[in-house]
Amino acid sequence: MKVNPQRNETMNRRTFPVTFALILFGFLPGSAADLPRTNAAEVTVIDITGDWEARGDLPRQALLISLQGLANKQGANVYLIYPDDHTHAGTKPILDYYRTRHGVRTTEMKSVEEAIEKYRSHLKGFVVWDTEVLPTLMVSYTVAGLEDALVITEDYLPLMDKLGLKPVADFRQTFRGKTDAEVFQWAYDQYWARCSRDYLVYLGEHCRGLRHGPGMRPAVADFAIVHRAFCTDLSARPGAGAEYELAERIMSEMHPYAYLYGWHSYCKDKEEEHITMLSRHALVMAEGLASLPNMSFHGSVPASPDFRFIQRGRFNPNPKVEDKVYLALIESDGLGIGSWNRAGRGEIPYGWEANEEYFHVAPALLQYYYESATPNDHFIGSLSGPGYFYPKYFPADKLPMVLRREDSLMRMMDLHVFGIMDFSEGDHAVGNADLTKQVVDAYYENLPSSAGFLNGYGPANTYDCREGRPLISYNYYVDSKKSVEEVAEDLRELARINPRRPYFLPVHVREDNNVKRMKEIVDSLGPEFEVVPPREFMIMAGKRPTMTKRYLDRHPDFSGRWKLDRATSKNVFPTSFELEIDHRENVFSITTTAFEPRYVHHRRLKTSKTLVIGGAAVLSAEEMTRRMGYSGGWSDSIMSSARWKTDGTTLEVETLLNLETSQGRSPVTSMSEYTLSTDLMTLTVIERRSTRQSTDPVTFFVYRRGVE
Repeated sequence: MKVNPQRNETMNRRTFPVTFALILFGFLPGSAADLPRTNAAEVTVIDITGDWEARGDLPRQALLISLQGLANKQGANVYLIYPDDHTHAGTKPILDYYRTRHGVRTTEMKSVEEAIEKYRSHLKGFVVWDTEVLPTLMVSYTVAGLEDALVITEDYLPLMDKLGLKPVADFRQTFRGKTDAEVFQWAYDQYWARCSRDYLVYLGEHCRGLRHGPGMRPAVADFAIVHRAFCTDLSARPGAGAEYELAERIMSEMHPYAYLYGWHSYCKDKEEEHITMLSRHALVMAEGLASLPNMSFHGSVPASPDFRFIQRGRFNPNPKVEDKVYLALIESDGLGIGSWNRAGRGEIPYGWEANEEYFHVAPALLQYYYESATPNDHFIGSLSGPGYFYPKYFPADKLPMVLRREDSLMRMMDLHVFGIMDFSEGDHAVGNADLTKQVVDAYYENLPSSAGFLNGYGPANTYDCREGRPLISYNYYVDSKKSVEEVAEDLRELARINPRRPYFLPVHVREDNNVKRMKEIVDSLGPEFEVVPPREFMIMAGKRPTMTKRYLDRHPDFSGRWKLDRATSKNVFPTSFELEIDHRENVFSITTTAFEPRYVHHRRLKTSKTLVIGGAAVLSAEEMTRRMGYSGGWSDSIMSSARWKTDGTTLEVETLLNLETSQGRSPVTSMSEYTLSTDLMTLTVIERRSTRQSTDPVTFFVYRRGVE
């Protein structure tokens, strides 16, 4: 395996002064108060190590996070040290950087009482949360931001009395026996009108502490307090009822392009559901994980006056393209939770997805990564925009604007390669991560600063190249559980099934790998393989593209379990009717089940058929029991075919029936139309028949998505 030597060329772009650029391009959602403030002369440093258990250390940890947020509203006053095994493990080296580069002077403090006394002037009162009802902690952080209130449990009440602090709210016993939806609905009714529409913070992530008892790790709550953000962990899981509906309402009332910080609850829903929901509302996911620490501090430290966002990563701007297999290694999931501080960094060309939202909420933190980078470290823009969203579900009329904002960020941050990811329709295992031509067009048209694009997370199958700017999907995902030799053999296998040279093989490196391990892998591949910087990779692929142009032929995916909503349906004969649909590209498999629970015999009728959309008609048993309702007409079998209407979103299923009637047989054509609601929760099927004079639907089926 050959590794390119460090390049002696680098792109030197003029960069705008940070503050001016942010105002010019509209990235600061609030007022001038949101700009970084001069850091305090002395910073209080507190170790927040603990178990994050509601009945353990969480009360102390939650209090300190709230104190940090309140103290840092007026400058960089409090910095919390998290343990080395915390998800964001870099709090110690980052603090050392602030000391040496930014002249921060620090004083360590261990006593909670001493810390509160020091910053007593920042507190107007306190709010008490209930350790038996974890959502009350999230509500308390909302109150803290609005009322400048310290977040405590009842154990700290004597201390509050000693310090002369008065209660702002007390949630003890208030929400015992209430659902999360009821708790957050109450909070919405009480506080939402005063909360930010530019920032929304999810504090769910982990619902257990380190000892597996009820708990949370709400490290990013200090950021929520500074920005007066509403805090929640409402579920985006379809079928979650009142939680889902309230989450939809809150997101719909945010400003377009607003940021979500924190992370969804692993105990409630999936990342794909959460990101799909926020994407539909034109929102952007910022740095993921509620365990992100010290953001109120980072937001109060400006970038150094002599600093410019210019990458240190070197590349050859005019590389020779040989008949080789070229690798680009890209580590995902943000700079703070990956292998930045692990072994091997700097030994081989390596790509890092940059946390671009830091540019306007934590510029000095972003400066840390730029200045600690080696010539082999290369930042790329991500993920789908100026943050994380799914472009296939981002409103089409708002996608160009958010991408133009991303283009501005790329120019200001000296970024030249951009990463896209869309799991709104599942991943490579149970769905697809591919992009439609319309989405690809939007990226090419609105991100002219990008020399090329990467798509996917696991392997995907979308490719293009326009005027020397390629779009290449990841061909491989590095699972840290696989051995070095297994990964190497997988890459060799890919080279064998892609025999044309050059072969451009982008590799997604999951963040739980490290650079040392990746070097071992690429060193074992042999001389045909060469790892190059991401920018150089794109220049090469643009010169000699060997990818097959391919897009996703986008149509709705009707897959799922669907239960009949009789109240809104019309002329449906069985008492209960359900669908189970497995829809994969042009293959549409449907199982219908009719129930009549009053009977023991013949109370359940189940029928399945598989149609190739655009293909020949398929013979099957009649699935709509008593299709003619109370009229005399029976059919033992039908011929069905499917096709898309010209709108590309409505599926037509044409059914030919030879009905048995009183006088023999009568041919009938039935046309059913399948459509999905924009939130993907409702499937409507209407049927028209050739034997009716009216074109109005004979039958109107409304199905609601069932919980899997």
